[in-house]
Amino acid sequence: MDTVWIVVADAARARILRCEGRACHGLADVEAFSHTESRASPQDLVSDRPGRSWANPSGDGRHAMDEPTDPAHHERERFARMVADRLKSAHHEGVFKHLVIVASPSFLGALRDVLDRNVAQVVRAEVSKNVVKVEDLAVLRSHLPDFIY
Repeated sequence: MDTVWIVVADAARARILRCEGRACHGLADVEAFSHTESRASPQDLVSDRPGRSWANPSGDGRHAMDEPTDPAHHERERFARMVADRLKSAHHEGVFKHLVIVASPSFLGALRDVLDRNVAQVVRAEVSKNVVKVEDLAVLRSHLPDFIY
């Protein structure tokens, strides 16, 4: 039978589950990740206040400058890269043959952007839903397609 890995994730947590075959029998946990920085508030992630600049060259007024990137967005991308690296190494070792991703919409996009090309080719289904807090495997299975591939 073919081993299927299922990634259930949001910007702060990820679980990897495994099952066997097209109908995904024997759903079981493989490992879990946590990224606490994704839950931190922006002021906890950035050490300084934004800089200030003159409003125009004549120097009539000053205003605060915006951050060049959103710290939460940056942390979400870092976590997506961490999950993608784990998937790449497991796929390279031949641990799974098919992949299903169930993730919150924003994290699904971030993960798609950083997935290795070879791993992206074995993705059989994507579910844009945040079910990372669902602990019961039977309930989690109900969010997956009836047949994985």
